Amino acid sequence: MNNILKAREIRAKHIEQLMKDNFNKTVVVLKSNVVGANKNPRQMKFVCKFFNDIVLNIFKDKIIKYGQVLSEDGDYCYYVINELGSLVKVRTIEIEEYYQLGRLIDIDVYNEKSISRQDLSCEMRRCLICDNYAHICSRNKVHTEDEIFSKVKAITEDFLETHIINIVIKAIFTELELYPSFGLVSHRDTGSHTDMNYETFIKSTFAIKKYILKYVIAGFEEDINPLDLQKIGIQAEQSMFKATNGINTHKGLIYLLGIFLPALTKTIINNENAEYLNKVIQYISETIVGDYYENINNKENLSNSDKVYLKYGIKGIRGESLQGLKEMFDAPDFDNLDEGISHHDCLIYLMSKLDDTTIIHKNDLETLNNVKSDMKELINCGGYAKNIKKVKKLSDEYKEKHISPGGSADMLVIKIIYEKLKYLINDK
Repeated sequence: MNNILKAREIRAKHIEQLMKDNFNKTVVVLKSNVVGANKNPRQMKFVCKFFNDIVLNIFKDKIIKYGQVLSEDGDYCYYVINELGSLVKVRTIEIEEYYQLGRLIDIDVYNEKSISRQDLSCEMRRCLICDNYAHICSRNKVHTEDEIFSKVKAITEDFLETHIINIVIKAIFTELELYPSFGLVSHRDTGSHTDMNYETFIKSTFAIKKYILKYVIAGFEEDINPLDLQKIGIQAEQSMFKATNGINTHKGLIYLLGIFLPALTKTIINNENAEYLNKVIQYISETIVGDYYENINNKENLSNSDKVYLKYGIKGIRGESLQGLKEMFDAPDFDNLDEGISHHDCLIYLMSKLDDTTIIHKNDLETLNNVKSDMKELINCGGYAKNIKKVKKLSDEYKEKHISPGGSADMLVIKIIYEKLKYLINDK
């Protein structure tokens, strides 16, 4: 307890110094609102990252100084903002009230002195558990720490379920709306396909949505059970085929999401890094794949990917997942690039690297190698932005040849999800 009090004093002096060094500017401090002796619970680390991103985006160019401090009273972020303190306080109250996770943070605002909610005639914050004012329940210790932690757990998990599923669905639609896209179905045309269109993919997406959510929830478990994920995947496939009248729109993506989403959720909750995420993906994949290839000759009904493996020894997305989706991580980051360009460049990169069994099945191995060569040439010549006409020409050629890089498209969806959520994982 003494260490926490000392840390609190150090933070107070830090704030005082920031106000002194930045006269007439507004100082903001963001930290988790945590009860108990452990002010830095691992499962709460992502909360500050989420709100730090929001604060940086809201105030943007008005932030003249920013940093993060490790503290035994709770790690915190601080900002010096070139804006009137009362206006900043209004915006921070909006953040605390608008977002589902806002109940779990404190955003304190200072301009010569602390600016409180009462100063702006705003209602004081309510208790997490009951409808009383938070400071009254805290002062009187109305609720036990176990009650509070249970409520916090429910809030964080409910938030991640909603937040992640929204990003996943948006990522699926983003890939579907990419054009030109080398023979893939898009909102503009059916690409190389005659049995499916944009509407087919929309129906399929909503048919599998509830199973995608189950993948996310599985990541909250202390121990992920890969075989349970496999059962969810089978149910998702059945729902997909029912919605599409037997057309395979998302089978590969269902597999990838079942591997990736539970691992990502667990990585966020445990405040782990990308290396940890990669290892969990490998663990899930190894269990699910198991002795699949050793017993493939005993299967009565071979899938298209099975036939490709038996002929060429190529494992497709199963092989990629066994490597922890290495090519997805190695694909160029989306930072500092227009999304349209970055998504095209990522698809081109993935097509240059992946042994896409969709292409092999619809065409042959030689076609896959030619596609890889085309993509490498695009990369060497400056990527999508400098070769838009060539991309359109290749896309038309691929449509005529019935080439469709479905495996690369599925991996692009995973990459988009990762890029949107990687700020919530530990970057060390």
